[in-house]
Amino acid sequence: MKADQQLDLAGVVIPFSLALCKATLERMATGAVLEIRLGDHDILQDLLIIVDRSGDDVLGYEKQEEYYHLWVRKNPAGK
Repeated sequence: MKADQQLDLAGVVIPFSLALCKATLERMATGAVLEIRLGDHDILQDLLIIVDRSGDDVLGYEKQEEYYHLWVRKNPAGK
């Protein structure tokens, strides 16, 4: 999936990973896609909940080798 920006959170612990993701999304343009690379399933689950509540859209996620990749579209409808 094509992303406008990537964020590598592999090895970054909670709550720093969540704060970095939120800060990155806040700086992005509406409709832009962020690809997030994660090494921890628990952080993935937390991000799915946070993104759902934020008005941003989860476009998908998958596991590639030992990492998870999550794609988020920033506030696509001006929610």
